[in-house]
Parts: sequence; structure tokens; C-alpha cells
Amino acid sequence: MNCEILHTLYLRSNGDVPCNDDAGETVLLGLLRPQMTTWSARSLFANHRYAHIRAALSAGQPPWPKACTRCAFFHPHEPYRDFLAEKRIRKFQVEPSLACRLCCPGCSNHVQVRTRTPPLFMDLGLFERVIRNLSEEGYSVGEVEYCGQGEPLLHPEFPAFVRLVRRYFPEVPQRVITSGNFDFHAATGGERLDEVMVSCDGVFPENYVRQRVGGDVSQAIRFMRDASGVTGAGRRLVVWKYILFEWNDSLAELTAAQRLAEEIGVDRLLFVYTHSVGRSLRYLPAADAAFPVRGPRVTTNATPIHYRLSEQPVTPGV
Repeated sequence: MNCEILHTLYLRSNGDVPCNDDAGETVLLGLLRPQMTTWSARSLFANHRYAHIRAALSAGQPPWPKACTRCAFFHPHEPYRDFLAEKRIRKFQVEPSLACRLCCPGCSNHVQVRTRTPPLFMDLGLFERVIRNLSEEGYSVGEVEYCGQGEPLLHPEFPAFVRLVRRYFPEVPQRVITSGNFDFHAATGGERLDEVMVSCDGVFPENYVRQRVGGDVSQAIRFMRDASGVTGAGRRLVVWKYILFEWNDSLAELTAAQRLAEEIGVDRLLFVYTHSVGRSLRYLPAADAAFPVRGPRVTTNATPIHYRLSEQPVTPGV
């Protein structure tokens, strides 16, 4: 029995360390506040909550049954592996901002803004304490991912996060997941990001706003175009993430998206099968071969819950 929580670290904007960003968010494993004088990753990973996780998984039991059995990151059929005990963090997920301008159906953001302990924007000094401590205590980090339950690029000091990681972990890849409803150059400050993933579910404006309520598809497309136009050390991979719903899965729109991806030069157009309300019924992960893939930039994937339920990876389209 295994769980990705022993491979990853998730830091919320307010300094909370929850048990991943799915059903496990209801379980708090630790916290850091600006007024705290001491904090150590080594101590965090050795506390009673992590000890409970290790003991339960080693015994073949879910640590928190009600949460674990609903969580996409809990893998009951995988062998137990504790990366944190090896001082390895496969992914450090950072939520710079809980604030968001959009109001997407099914997103918990509006609830979390009302119920979570402030602040909405992570204190930059707090983040530096964490990243510096990981370096000083000898942890390796596989990648840093800026996402969470808000919009990372709304943080007024977002470029400084990227610079801090470069200072303490110069070779670690950094990824941002965003709605792309920004000016690319202003939001990223010219800092080098190894991957930019833009969630843009559609091409036709009337369909895009059914999921990205309050967003502007033309702005998201311009963001991807500008990100793709960066060359040299300032840019590596641009991914267009397109979640498939019943209102944006027509052959006309999927074809238009693939043509646009070629035109603006994104590296990958990723169509995602989801389990959310309104999910596409025309195209399903179990029948992935039927998806109308048109070019080498196009792939398909599924939300993590599909992997959790089947324990089998969905074969990407070619």
C-alpha cells in the first residue's frame, strides 16, 4: 500500500502543510507561520502525523479511511515506498496565492477563501525559510510546481519565488499551472520557467466561459502565444491543458484547437478526460483510441482519479 504524500510536499499560501491537494486536504500534517521562530522539514516529516501515515501504510491500512478511499493520490495496490525518509521530495507543490479571478464550477476556491486561515498570498519570507531549510538539511527536490487552489500568477511577487528556487536549487525544474488570463511577460517578470501549463478549456468563447467563468479565452490564447514565443534560457515547455466537457468536445472545436496549437507554437496540446460534472461522454479514457488526434503535438490523459480507480495508466494518444 502506498501514497504519494510520502513522495511530495504541499505548502499552502498560509503556511499549512495539508495531506496533498485532493480529498486529503482535510488532513493537516503541519504548519508554518511567519511568527514561528523555528521550523524544520526534518522535524515535520518525523512528527506524529507522518508517523501515523507510515505505520498505517506499512500495515496495509489507509491512514485516514474516509479521506484516503476518496483520494486520487492513495494507491492501495502499489508497494510501499517512503521517499521522504530518503530525503527525497519528488514534487514540491507551492500555492503562492489562494486568490483567483475566475469562478469555475466544481472548484473549492470560493469555499476555501472563506474558511481557511489567512493570508491569501504567501509571505515571501516564509517561502524562503522553507526552501532554504530544505537545502540546508540536504533534501533533494525533483521539481517545484506552482498551483494549488488559487491562481499563482496573482501573487504580486511571483517572479521572486522563481528566483529563490534558482538560488537554493539551481537545477530543479519549475512549473506553473495557470489560467493564462494575464499578460505573460508582466506576470512572470522574464524569469525562466521550465514548464508553463495553461488551463484553457476550449477555443470558442461561449464554450470556454462555461467552465472558466469570468475568464477570457482570447487572453489565455495570447498568453500561450507569448509564452511560446520566448526562446533561449527564458523558456522550455508550454503545455495547453484542455479539459473535455460535453460542451467543448465537438469535432469542430477539437479540430480548431489543434490547428491553433500549431499556429501559436505550444509544445503540447493535452486533452484531459475528467470525472467532473459535465464531463465529455463522447470521448472516454477507456476508448482513447477513438479520440480524433490530428498531430504530433497532441496527447490525451485523464484526471488522477481515473488512475486511482483503475490502477492502470491511460495510454496517451500519439
